[in-house]
Amino acid sequence: MAILDKAKESLTGGCLCGAVRYVLDFPPGSSWPPDSHICQCTQCRKHTGSLMPPLITVKPSQVRWANESDNGKPPAALTEFSSSKGVYRSFCSSCGCSFTWRSEATPDEIEILIGSIDEKWLIGDRTEKVSSESLTEPGNFEKVLNAKEGALGREICTPMAGQMFMRNAIKGATDMRLGGKRFVEVSQKKLEIPD
Repeated sequence: MAILDKAKESLTGGCLCGAVRYVLDFPPGSSWPPDSHICQCTQCRKHTGSLMPPLITVKPSQVRWANESDNGKPPAALTEFSSSKGVYRSFCSSCGCSFTWRSEATPDEIEILIGSIDEKWLIGDRTEKVSSESLTEPGNFEKVLNAKEGALGREICTPMAGQMFMRNAIKGATDMRLGGKRFVEVSQKKLEIPD
């Protein structure tokens, strides 16, 4: 099975130290590519240290913690905290890697931070080995970029479900259109910024 086909069945991810690993399952009938968006709310920025953290939305049943203990619970290093009433964010208590956002208001959804998905799915497997210095030669960077097999980064990361909390956009840095609709806050409020 090709790496691209395998990815459409499942993606893997985890933290820096390896204490938390997960598998995202995409059974027949599930959304592919998964709904992705960017959030510029203050809490997402603080949780991730990123101005524009990208997330994908999946059903909680699609998430399998790959290093679960025998009792079926997530690994001990996976810590969840309440960032506001009824809203929870998770991270690895060993290395600090951020993983999820979920809300009691939408129990059939969980947001996964795309940066925690394994590199092989985001940038693909390198089929050509080159030195860093050679990437500075004209045309080499594009050649290497195109030689990666299985890269799903563009498919997964383009925020087709929208860009949230554009009211927090930073002029000249995070105010660009990356894909999907742009919303003043969250898409559920339907406060869309016109083109």
